[in-house]
Amino acid sequence: MQNKFRDDDIVRIRDEVYLVSGSNTNWVVVKEGDSATLIDSGYPADYERLLASLTALGLHQGAVNALLVTHAHNDHIGAAERLRALHDIPVLMHEEEVPHARRDFLQQVSVGQVLTQALHRGVLPWAFHALRAGGTYNVPVLSTATVFAVTAGQLGRWCGYGWGPC
Repeated sequence: MQNKFRDDDIVRIRDEVYLVSGSNTNWVVVKEGDSATLIDSGYPADYERLLASLTALGLHQGAVNALLVTHAHNDHIGAAERLRALHDIPVLMHEEEVPHARRDFLQQVSVGQVLTQALHRGVLPWAFHALRAGGTYNVPVLSTATVFAVTAGQLGRWCGYGWGPC
């Protein structure tokens, strides 16, 4: 995937919160001065683009304090283990997602399930892209992830930024 960004590939949502378009998914960068927190990390093939998005926002990978994972599908944790292992970035998620992130089990759509929907508009282009981007790769987060619980107050702050499960 190209690491050049169009004007609408990095969108300032509010204050220092940026939505970044990956290959076929998104992640969020929350800047706090010269540091940041990432929310999700795209597909495995998005790793270089994720690093490029930090650079485009005036950051470097060492400025990332943590990666918050919303859930452990490949399009959300694709770069998580590389960020953890290469840059010592802690990976945070709800305790119920930890076994999924370690790949103790896999809970996401299978190739067979996608094929049963192949005639629906947009399914095949998405499926081909997901395969090319690493959607079926085994990308466990090997370290025990730091566990957190989301409070109603945190959820309210996320909704105030215009993103999150509101």
